[in-house]
Amino acid sequence: MKSLAFWTLCTTYFLIVFGGYVASSNSGMGCGPDWPLCNGVLIPVLKGATLIEYAHRLIGALLTLLTVMLCLRLWRSSRSGTDRFVSAAAAVLLAIQIILGAFVVWFDLPPIVVTTHFFIAFLFLGCLLWIWRRAHHSPHLHQPVERTSIGIEAKRHIHLLFVLLAATLLLGAYVKHQHYGLSCGWLTCGEQLWPSNEAQMWQTAHRTAAAATVLYTIWTAFVAHKRRWGRPLERRLLLAAAVGLLQVVIGVITVATEIRLSWAIIHLAVGTWLALLLIDLNIYLHMSVLTRRSSVPRRMGEHPRTPAR
Repeated sequence: MKSLAFWTLCTTYFLIVFGGYVASSNSGMGCGPDWPLCNGVLIPVLKGATLIEYAHRLIGALLTLLTVMLCLRLWRSSRSGTDRFVSAAAAVLLAIQIILGAFVVWFDLPPIVVTTHFFIAFLFLGCLLWIWRRAHHSPHLHQPVERTSIGIEAKRHIHLLFVLLAATLLLGAYVKHQHYGLSCGWLTCGEQLWPSNEAQMWQTAHRTAAAATVLYTIWTAFVAHKRRWGRPLERRLLLAAAVGLLQVVIGVITVATEIRLSWAIIHLAVGTWLALLLIDLNIYLHMSVLTRRSSVPRRMGEHPRTPAR
């Protein structure tokens, strides 16, 4: 289970980043308006944009197979209601992704649909991260954080981080697919600091959400250290803050190079990494609740043994 969950998670991460490459290289319609066929055939002439888009579809097909196997194994091996809910959610999100992928092709990359397609990919990624964490969950590795006010405070901060992350992802995807990425320079919008048209407003909104996410991550890491939330949370927040600062630098370089393809892909890859870290923080808090409820280590799907009388 652990190995299958890990490789499914890695495949999803790669598919998200490769999807960014497809969009940034203008290869999204490499198979024409056909789906599930490509240019009217099952196996097209593999060159140029067609090769890139067809490779993206093949990776998606591999991910579908891995996800079906993973969800079935989790459903059969676990009697936990939460585990079963997450496995079902992953399957439903994957089905929605497939349908939206078809709509993206049929209707020639509508920005709203592409943005929704992108955002659901991160919800799906979160489900897989949950499954992977549960596959090797050990109560000894999770410090219970629910018993004190520290746990309540940590949940409040980290849940707000998750909301800021969601806003950043949605706005970023919309800006990208509306081609608003260069509506402002890396510091100003033309000769002024404030946006003066719709494109600049969307771009500024994305930057504001991204800055708020990074700054609040740094602040939360500081609060975690000051209030002594525990090393697991402190380390995770510190790493997230460092990756957030790296993402800001890469974002500046991406705009300064007029969204060069290589930097656009790096920007997405690091942004996805940051999203994984922040999602993992929420999962860690929930795992801590499970740890508090059970002090006996056991494998997923097993029940604690009844003490002998």
